[in-house]
Amino acid sequence: MPVSTSIHLSHCLQRIVSIRPESVLDVGCGFGLWGFLCREYLDAWHGRISRSEWEVRIDGIEVFEPYIQALQRAVYSNILVEDIREAVKHIDEYDLIIAGDVIEHLDKPDGEAVVEALYDKARKALLINIPLDDGWDHPEAHGNPAELHRSQWNPDDLVQYPGEFTRFSLPCGDYGVFWCFKDIPAGLRAEGLAAAAEMREKRGEPESALRLLLQACDLEPASQCAVVPLTNFLIERGKTSEAVGHLRHAVETDPTAHWARLLLARVMKATSRHAEANEELRVLLEQPEVPQDIATAARELKGAIQKRFA
Repeated sequence: MPVSTSIHLSHCLQRIVSIRPESVLDVGCGFGLWGFLCREYLDAWHGRISRSEWEVRIDGIEVFEPYIQALQRAVYSNILVEDIREAVKHIDEYDLIIAGDVIEHLDKPDGEAVVEALYDKARKALLINIPLDDGWDHPEAHGNPAELHRSQWNPDDLVQYPGEFTRFSLPCGDYGVFWCFKDIPAGLRAEGLAAAAEMREKRGEPESALRLLLQACDLEPASQCAVVPLTNFLIERGKTSEAVGHLRHAVETDPTAHWARLLLARVMKATSRHAEANEELRVLLEQPEVPQDIATAARELKGAIQKRFA
């Protein structure tokens, strides 16, 4: 339907007003609910009633043109009639992007790709409102084939976008509000990407998992939660030199990443590069304030190498 539940409106509106966006994109604008609310509380509330006085750019995207009537055109700055899967390739950046009841109408891989693209285009936040899990089956309606629900979602599906999640319960099922913020620590974002990569690999999507792990390491080269699974991933596929490169980058970026130097020494030993392994262990054990468990493991590894050549 071109409309949505109302249970989450005040919750979302409070946050929208608090982040004070100067530009908003409403994806799947339908009846125009978010356009009306944003226009009222971001412009009209401040006395800017007429179109000539508006200061906030509020654009909409809608795939089904018959939904767009004079009432929507009265409040939106611009409305683009296009499939979001194509639109994300050329749309502008916006302070806030709202994807309300959108991605469940796409196949899961398409929905994930759209969310990732929208997150990249959002300067302050991406807001996703979506039915959760089952109980929300919806067929084609109003002559619009895009009304069909094609995928189910749960909070774990959006773990790569750290932010704020709120669950609302309705008789037909649970409904989720995800605030995916952009102004978050790089380490937190890397953790989310690494968690999503683990899920993708379990689903049998190794290429997607690798891409997410590489993104995480680009953000935080010394993030243990990203570098360790990336190292294992690469070694399992015979790409040891690439794994070594990421481990070296980790210790160069953060000399206190002692876990990375220990792992590097283990990889060197496993590939019969014993002199290099010994050198990494020597450097590690000379570092100040090495955690006791890492120091102990380093000494044991050093002893194992020496014993082999005794």
